[in-house]
Amino acid sequence: MASVVYPIRDNERKPNFSNMIYGLCGTGKARRSPDGIYLSQFVRRTVVLPDQYLVLRNHQNQQVQIELDDGEKSCTRSQARKFIQSLKQSRSNFISAKNGISITSPHDLTNGRIRIPLQQNDQKTFTIRILNSSSESVILRQYKVLRRMWVFSFKDECNVSLENPILMSPDDIYEVQVCCSTNHYGYFPVTMVFEFKRENDRCSFHIGRFLSAVSNSKLAEDLAPTSPYIPYQRKFKTPIERIEDEGFPPESSLDYELEREIPLKDFYPPLHMRSEIRRGLFANQARTTEDRDLLSSPLSFQNYNKKFHMLIYFEEIQMDFDIRRYDQINQKMELDSRNKRLLVLHVPGVAESRPSVLRGDHLFVTLSDDRGKPKIISYKGYVHRVELEKVKLGFSQNLLRIFLKGLLFDVSFTFNRLPLKIQHRAVDLANERKLSEILFPVSSHGKTIVDSQHLSLYDKILEGNPEQYNAVRHIVSGISRPAPYLIFGPPGTGKTVTLVEAIKQVVKCISNCHVLACAPSNSAADLLCERIMKHVDHREIYRIIASSRDFQTVPEYIKPCCNWDKNKSSYVFPSKYELKNHKVIITTLVTAGRLVSANFPKGHFSHVFIDEAGHAVEPECVTAIAGILDVVDEKGNVHGGQLVLAGDPKQLGPILRSPVAIEHGLGVSLLERLMTQNELYKKVNDLYNPTFVTKLLRNYRSHPNILKIPNELFYDDELQVAADEIVSHSYCNWEKLPRKGFPIIFHGVLGKDEREGNSPSFFNVTEIEVLMMYLESLFQTQGKKGLSRISPKDIGIISPYRKQVEKIRQAIKIKLSGVSDVKELKVGSVEEFQGQERKVILISTVRSSQDYVKFDEDFSLGFLKNPKRFNVTITRAKALIILVGNPVILGKDANWSRFLKYCLENEGYTGFPFEDVFDDDSFADDFSTLDINDPPAGEETGESFIQQQAEPGWGREH
Repeated sequence: MASVVYPIRDNERKPNFSNMIYGLCGTGKARRSPDGIYLSQFVRRTVVLPDQYLVLRNHQNQQVQIELDDGEKSCTRSQARKFIQSLKQSRSNFISAKNGISITSPHDLTNGRIRIPLQQNDQKTFTIRILNSSSESVILRQYKVLRRMWVFSFKDECNVSLENPILMSPDDIYEVQVCCSTNHYGYFPVTMVFEFKRENDRCSFHIGRFLSAVSNSKLAEDLAPTSPYIPYQRKFKTPIERIEDEGFPPESSLDYELEREIPLKDFYPPLHMRSEIRRGLFANQARTTEDRDLLSSPLSFQNYNKKFHMLIYFEEIQMDFDIRRYDQINQKMELDSRNKRLLVLHVPGVAESRPSVLRGDHLFVTLSDDRGKPKIISYKGYVHRVELEKVKLGFSQNLLRIFLKGLLFDVSFTFNRLPLKIQHRAVDLANERKLSEILFPVSSHGKTIVDSQHLSLYDKILEGNPEQYNAVRHIVSGISRPAPYLIFGPPGTGKTVTLVEAIKQVVKCISNCHVLACAPSNSAADLLCERIMKHVDHREIYRIIASSRDFQTVPEYIKPCCNWDKNKSSYVFPSKYELKNHKVIITTLVTAGRLVSANFPKGHFSHVFIDEAGHAVEPECVTAIAGILDVVDEKGNVHGGQLVLAGDPKQLGPILRSPVAIEHGLGVSLLERLMTQNELYKKVNDLYNPTFVTKLLRNYRSHPNILKIPNELFYDDELQVAADEIVSHSYCNWEKLPRKGFPIIFHGVLGKDEREGNSPSFFNVTEIEVLMMYLESLFQTQGKKGLSRISPKDIGIISPYRKQVEKIRQAIKIKLSGVSDVKELKVGSVEEFQGQERKVILISTVRSSQDYVKFDEDFSLGFLKNPKRFNVTITRAKALIILVGNPVILGKDANWSRFLKYCLENEGYTGFPFEDVFDDDSFADDFSTLDINDPPAGEETGESFIQQQAEPGWGREH
């Protein structure tokens, strides 16, 4: 076995020996034993990573095939739709000439397609020619148009139909005249089926054509696919041995005095779990009955840590697969001009954490020429600096000695496992510290800490809001303990304001309190800090920021009370002795793990507040609880700890990749689990128990028309409009509204789902054309006819697909480059907009093809069949919503159908005439007259859907 070649490091600051040993043991590179410390030798073997989505899809397809085989042969509506889907998956037989019959037109493309380019308000007529080149007569029985729309009209000389077929003799030609016109941009497809029969045959045969009229602008041409779509296929290699060569980490002046008394183990996924996925865990063929039972059993305190260990392992295994998407081959590096110890690698997408590469992270490179060898050296490169898309890496002298300009490397990226390790430890600590009364509460002890009947609030506005005031009062009293207190905050109701006021009142009213305030992201934690600082002595507040965060991104207002040492120009982590002097400590959930490692005395932290608790997986929330809060102990902790969670279980939860983890509950946050599965937090006689939960009811964000549908669908129609009318009604008379006074536009578009390169994420240029039209109008009409001026930062554009986001940004550069500060106009996914608001929200739903919608539904992509995504999307706007999408596709979902109907009833619909569009059901009866055999099975790809379509960022905020 080959040994690691450790680099010689010159002119380095020598680390403390005990810290070095701690780090080596923590990463598995050394082990302690009673008789000494042993350094490990590393030869790693690559593994073939299983994609859980592919395995799940294969299993589902097997089930579907059985259903098809066992079904009846009569042509039901369901079979018609399945057949239509199959036409687009396997066309060759459907479109080919048969028995001497061929079909042509002047606009023929390949693969049975006929495409007619149109200008707006233009009309074109052309002829489809049917030629009988056989030696016998053939009957043209009929032709049918599936998925009809009034863009097209058809006529022929004899009005062919089943009741009026025609006989085509040898060498006969018959023509069908097609006329098409539209006054809308878009992609308008129809499918034609021609049915023929030879005179002496009993069965008919069919030939199909796919017609489409396309009306595009110059912008659509600029945004067209840059290259044909070629599905990405993961190339699985034979397992090889790689010798890991340690790199050159960035020097650190980090002053880390915070104790590490509770160890953090590695928690690597067991190897057998990967093989279980490959064998088809989804088919209930798990390795043992115990594993199978654990996965399917409801979460309880008895199986708490074991079940979460398994689910987190599944998530990491899928992350292992998905990160390979970013691997590169045949890449060049160059020497850094300012530091010859560093090499510079170009990494597209790193600015958006696709992949995430931060200072202190690492990646691996191998020589491209070594590819395929049974044993290769894998050079570990530590990230020293990231500049736009250039990553400066520190490798060992072994690589630098052989480095030449133009040398090619294969690059493998990694992700930071720290958040996963901390989650594993948290669920173990929850079990060890016996936190069942907090995590699975059954009652309140009925004791208060202080009298909170007559609080004088810092934010006087809250005193006029009974729900907010009572929530603060109950939290300060501590009446719910040991059960958590929940602030259920629907959109725009002020949950963070309520949480912050509660923290301030706890500090004021409880003299011996020590508060930990957390949130999943740095931005949310910064906001907590900013608002707490307004009324709490800055010396009592300490904002702990992870050392991986660029200090330039830290807001100025929190720098005076954070852990940045200006003299040392680095972050510091004081000892727990120093930290105990602060009343309020603010961190992200991951960084709270550092406080757990320090092992504060029992009962030190009296309160833990977690904002945006619905965004985090439960083990991540528990990171700030287990090892921080303690239950009541009459001897050492008479009051016990108070946990307060704020969030909305009706909005999006954490972003996960593993379908197994999602299916078995990892996507359910602690907040959502308590509200949906625990009796203390459920409504009784239409009311929540104020001892444990408060639902905020006053919406300070949106116009009443914008709030109406989500209020009815998700919040029991209890939300009350309290928005400032000067803002919320500011677009009620905008000239582009279909109906004045109704600030919602549903612009119906029939576009085309397109892809390019090897990215399977979809985009729709027709929708972008319409979006740009509205954006230009917003900027052109500002300050006119009573409209106030609008800044780009007051506008947001939401789309579920990564590629659509990219194309919209490209279009903004083309069309709106002259608009001041247009870079502040945010374009992003639903997840990126959660917790945010804008005066105007534009939405592009992208999907126009039913073929792929089922995949989106199965894998929680896009908007369809995802109520939480719908809810977040609609509730971001204060004054105006402009939605651009396909009304037929959106109408297939109950929530979107309700919204569409609402817009139609209130005359907010515009665009392609809704009555001109026919969906699959509308032609099923016509289709049933065709004599069609069973469709072929669909083809498979090896794609991981959540990664490739939505491509969530890899940045985990520490």
